[in-house]
Amino acid sequence: MARISLRPLDEADFLRLIGWIDSREALIQWAGPTQFTFPLTSDQLHAYLRGCAGDYPERLAYTALTDDRVVCGHIELGAINRENETASLCRVLVAPDARGRGLSLPMVQEVLRIGFSDLHLRRIELRVYGFNTAAIRCYESAGFVREGMLRKSQKVGQQYWDSVLMAILREEWEHY
Repeated sequence: MARISLRPLDEADFLRLIGWIDSREALIQWAGPTQFTFPLTSDQLHAYLRGCAGDYPERLAYTALTDDRVVCGHIELGAINRENETASLCRVLVAPDARGRGLSLPMVQEVLRIGFSDLHLRRIELRVYGFNTAAIRCYESAGFVREGMLRKSQKVGQQYWDSVLMAILREEWEHY
């Protein structure tokens, strides 16, 4: 399996990330419906990055790198709630030219390690659109369990997308 390292997202990553989001649908699939608008801009990413600041940030956004230090994706541990020991795995995106190379799973595994080992979280959950079967397989391979379906929860154009709710608990991750 490919090895991935993560480093904090910074301003130098903005143009690359903007280039990967080439449609409103791609933006919603990556980020959901609320925080960003298409087209994605540096100003929006600056505001997003502010959530990563401070001693107890609400999110940790990362740029993923291959062994040879080539940028291959983006991943976030968001909605971090230290009191409740929970967070959400979100905004997972593999670079268009890196897809199909098995990089998603090691990206997810590394962010789970950060969440459970470094932050001492108890639960990490995610939502993924139901048609994204490759992502669902990846998350299941990492140990996530399906907990429910939010039917037709997102309107995109004239379509309605289902959202699958998945989660993994620390004890499941430790034994996976």
